[in-house]
Amino acid sequence: MKLNVIALVYWIALCVSNVMSLNTTSMDYVVGTSHYHKENTVDLSRFTQLLHNHLLFDHYEQAFHQLSRKISMQFRDSIHVKMKKTSKVDVIVSPVDVQVLKRQLRGAVGSFVEDKLPYILNNRYKVSNLQSELDTIIYHHCPHLPNNGVTYDCLSENREGLLMEIQSYTNKHIQSTLSLINQDDLPKLFEKTRAQISGILTHFNKHTMTDHRLELKNKQFADRVWITDEMIDEFISIINHTDSEEENSSIMYFSQLSR
Repeated sequence: MKLNVIALVYWIALCVSNVMSLNTTSMDYVVGTSHYHKENTVDLSRFTQLLHNHLLFDHYEQAFHQLSRKISMQFRDSIHVKMKKTSKVDVIVSPVDVQVLKRQLRGAVGSFVEDKLPYILNNRYKVSNLQSELDTIIYHHCPHLPNNGVTYDCLSENREGLLMEIQSYTNKHIQSTLSLINQDDLPKLFEKTRAQISGILTHFNKHTMTDHRLELKNKQFADRVWITDEMIDEFISIINHTDSEEENSSIMYFSQLSR
């Protein structure tokens, strides 16, 4: 009976030891020969989502808006309307104030282009891929912990390298994307814009004009460079943000929120 009691005490002690061991394991993650406490672990999914949203709304959105505005201005300056007489009468009073009409058409061009460009930019440059790329970049610098985590210390120590690699990724993809838009999308958009204006002029010629005819000046824009190198550099500068110290702070701030 005494031996049974001793055995029971030993068994209880063993169970308690195992439970304590499990609790300790649950509080620590082991990577290689180092232990990382849960308090030092950053949820990578949450971190990359926060960083992705920051880049999207504080950088990309502003860059897209700036680029759209500049392209819109180029389109407006490239579409010219002329008035041609269709009567032999020397003095003809036009029923339409042509200068006012031209200003209205410029406004219509701006609205049409700025409405279409964001879709083109988002379709060509998949911003949604950025978050998965951020995961890959971070794993280049920091070991992968259980439950999709990395350590706060690792992010802190490698924040300069992370920022440089993120900028390198965005620079490369933005340059190729904007070049593609310039070659393929903007010539088509310009022709659509001219077609819209031509339709408006046809309506005026048919229902309003009598001794005059409104026409678009014919110019060739097949080889026009709508997005210049300067515009690409400006776009990249807005995305990367020139204040690297602020971006470093953003990385650490989002790391804190994801712990």
